[in-house]
Amino acid sequence: MIIRKAEKADTKAIIALIKELAEYEKMPNEVKIDEAVFTSHLFEKKLADALVAVSDDQIVGYAIYFHSFSTWLGRAGIYLEDLYVKKEFRKQGLGLKMIKRLAKICENEGFGRLEWECLDWNEPSIKFYESLGAKRQSGWIKFRMTADEIGALAENKRQK
Repeated sequence: MIIRKAEKADTKAIIALIKELAEYEKMPNEVKIDEAVFTSHLFEKKLADALVAVSDDQIVGYAIYFHSFSTWLGRAGIYLEDLYVKKEFRKQGLGLKMIKRLAKICENEGFGRLEWECLDWNEPSIKFYESLGAKRQSGWIKFRMTADEIGALAENKRQK
């Protein structure tokens, strides 16, 4: 099994795994992915990067990440958007290998942080992350705007 940088030809396999992850996270209806936009953003515009875990020429896991920036540290970091390994390939060290690869990128680039989020009910992942030395964050409230809210704000049509 190997971990390598994702290639454009991996798009369909990664999207299939994203849909699997959404099922696992009990949010299958939240996936609105458009293959052309995904491919453009990941492989042409390079707005994010991805690693894939490969076993016998089959993509069995992925990590999608992008650069973040800490004003307090005055340096970049990595935000891990997704880390997923197919159920039958878990407990073989693939998730660990992908996170170690990201840690190495952070170290080589002089980045200050490697961050991600985890659903509060996902105890197996929480235990895994804590076993790596990752610390739970508290005191921050997550905010999100979706396309509708962004459009309304951008067009100054925000409801009060």
